[in-house]
Amino acid sequence: MEIYTIGHSTHTEEEFLDMLNHCGIEMVADVRAFPGSHKFPHFSIDHMPGWLGENQIEYKHFRKLGGRRKKSKETDPEINGGWNNRSFHNYADYTLTEEFRQGIDDLTEEASVKRVAYCCSERHPARCHRLLISNWLSAEGWKVKHIIDGNKGEIDVVDHKLGKWGAEPVILESGIPVYPKTDST
Repeated sequence: MEIYTIGHSTHTEEEFLDMLNHCGIEMVADVRAFPGSHKFPHFSIDHMPGWLGENQIEYKHFRKLGGRRKKSKETDPEINGGWNNRSFHNYADYTLTEEFRQGIDDLTEEASVKRVAYCCSERHPARCHRLLISNWLSAEGWKVKHIIDGNKGEIDVVDHKLGKWGAEPVILESGIPVYPKTDST
């Protein structure tokens, strides 16, 4: 079971397509909370399905996996206290909800039959909630690969490693990653 991630960043349509084609991506799963871009309108939900479709790549918005989550009122604040960044902490809390699990189930259902890259705007997954989605999927046994533009137009495909970026996850018996505060955080 393999799945990819990608950030649209400041790429042109052609650059983005090159990155997708490099990995044989068949579907872009948009995990942005607000799938639009004033600065790069070709990455808005109004335009992406068209030009991706013209290039035989399916587009689907996964609203339940969108970032920018509010502070949880239900989750113990210590369970994900290893995150110093509030938005990452909020999203880590969100990963414990049934809504998130439904979004993951929808994503993995698609990825079980086609090559999927879940997409947000940040270039690098260490700066994006894709990191937490990647940790969740890795804990579930998925092989996650990050498509990142490299130097001089090269395309890097980096295997995801739990804890490589950000707070160190602890995998519960249920298989769910959480991020408790440690001596180093």
